Amino acid sequence: MRSPGAFSTSSLPRLLAQAEDKLSPNCRAILRDFLALPNLSSIERESVIELLSAQQWEETEQRFGTTLFFGTGGIRSRTIGRFSTAAERGDAGPSDPPRFPAVGSGMLNERSVRRISLGLGDYLLSVPAKRPISVVIGYDTRLFSALFARICAETLQALGFVALLFPEERPTPELSFAIPRLSANAGVMVTASHNPPWDNGLKIYLCDGSQITAEAAEGVSKAIACIPLAAEIPEGHCPGTMHRLGDDCDQAYFEVVESTILEPSAIRKARQSIQVVYTPLHGAGLRTLPPLLARQGISYSLVADQSTPDGRFPGVSSANPEDPRSLAEAIEQAKAEAANLVLGTDPDADRLGAAAHDPAAGWRILTGNQIAALLAFYRSERAFAHRVEEGSNSGTPVLLKTLVTTDLLRSIAEAFGIRCVETLTGFKYIAAKLRRYEGIAARDPTNRPWLVFAGEESHGSLSTEQVREKDGNAAALQLIETAGWAAAQGMSLLGLLDFLYRRFGFFAERLQTLTLEGVDGAERRKRLFASFRQDPPMGPGGSLAFDAEDFGREDHWDADGELLPREEFLRFSFPEGERLAIRCSGTEPKIKFYLFHRTEAQDDLRSQERRAEARLSSWWQAVKAEVDRRLSQ
Repeated sequence: MRSPGAFSTSSLPRLLAQAEDKLSPNCRAILRDFLALPNLSSIERESVIELLSAQQWEETEQRFGTTLFFGTGGIRSRTIGRFSTAAERGDAGPSDPPRFPAVGSGMLNERSVRRISLGLGDYLLSVPAKRPISVVIGYDTRLFSALFARICAETLQALGFVALLFPEERPTPELSFAIPRLSANAGVMVTASHNPPWDNGLKIYLCDGSQITAEAAEGVSKAIACIPLAAEIPEGHCPGTMHRLGDDCDQAYFEVVESTILEPSAIRKARQSIQVVYTPLHGAGLRTLPPLLARQGISYSLVADQSTPDGRFPGVSSANPEDPRSLAEAIEQAKAEAANLVLGTDPDADRLGAAAHDPAAGWRILTGNQIAALLAFYRSERAFAHRVEEGSNSGTPVLLKTLVTTDLLRSIAEAFGIRCVETLTGFKYIAAKLRRYEGIAARDPTNRPWLVFAGEESHGSLSTEQVREKDGNAAALQLIETAGWAAAQGMSLLGLLDFLYRRFGFFAERLQTLTLEGVDGAERRKRLFASFRQDPPMGPGGSLAFDAEDFGREDHWDADGELLPREEFLRFSFPEGERLAIRCSGTEPKIKFYLFHRTEAQDDLRSQERRAEARLSSWWQAVKAEVDRRLSQ
């Protein structure tokens, strides 16, 4: 491998000429402008020369075919290239990650983070707000997260802001909690959630701790677009201040999480009956969940080789709790230790994965829908019981779920007289509901909608309005509480799940994701989605849809009577209790297919589960064949 500095700048004209017919016109234009930047670093220049010398045309196109743009909630992109240059690797060992982020206008690196931070700062200066402006900045354990957080803090400080920076990695929900607690104007979280280790991102939060709204996102996006790639941290401003947050923020967050416990007796039972194995998957949950478990006296052990902050996620097949592989090692450890509950959180600890043991059924990994159903039932049942005991009828209890989350939650809510309100996919919409309810309470406290539970199929849940983001820490504590309550009723968690099926009906769901990357990926996704809009897919066995809902072109109102925003989302219903939803991801180059199955529960639930899984698998294969056919046309 050639060492940094070994590539000659004089070769650039020749290399650019060679690339003339290898790169798209847009990529060539961005690349030429990039090389003309007055503050181009040696690492950037040498990396471009190496990419062109090595004829890494696809990699160059990925890096320079676009300039990072701000989406609906932030920015997410690669920070490590598929091909790392010698300049980026620096003195890194053969098995180490690069020392420097990937160079390119379409990559997340020092230059792009500085540009995003300047754009955010300009936006915050343009809107009416209290002064001085303060921003809370957090980060997870991903590669370069600490660096990007520091760049963001230093940039905002240079603009005259108060930058409130967490001293080490912290979960995203703690950032959400800290913003209103510290009366900050906004928040920035450096994370790519559960993405692969080569990705990173920045998520922007409002003063109430919720993800940025569409209107604000548009304003931030326009402000960032006005910032040139060559922009530097400004000089000459009256500088602001930077503060490192202390342990008091952690303690206050712990108290809020603990306030979601409904039955101390259930926690006491859990101390006697539940043994936990926890894996933070090398993420920020290591800072928060073990202390929370210890404070409640819950017996637990850590998966040792997954309990170091490490953005490479070594020894982890997947850092995504939606992927059953993420819990494989923890389950093996639980078997050896005779534990009965496995918990895992993703790198920024906003999602919870879980596996439970039953003496009769053995070990079973819970889906996000099943975790949500267990928590929704327990919290609904207890909320109903407390209201009866106290004779309280003030306010309206509400259960929030996304449109792609199991309808078992709706059945549970209806059984307890709780209003079930569906939102578009994403916790920002759930947070928007909480913000709306807060406004209603300010006008009429006696008519206040209050949150019983909020959940989504992608392993996210929330049970307190003091946090406006999904919270894997709180979900873990609440699942333990639920397990303790179930034990007091003579059931395991899996037994409680079977009880729900027998009471409300049998529900099964499946999520399939299709990734279409590359220069033409966006166009292919758009074309595929349009084809399903025009020509609906078949149901199981070739059945025809009797209902088709288009949330991108039709008006839909939720249970509160509120008009849903338009979104590229299709939902089809079929005769035998099945539905298919198709949705374009807002943050990733993916189209997602959600398959739903519902029937009456049968005596042998295990056999019923196997038949449902086979039916959903066969259905997906038919849908996938349709996808391949449509993409080939």
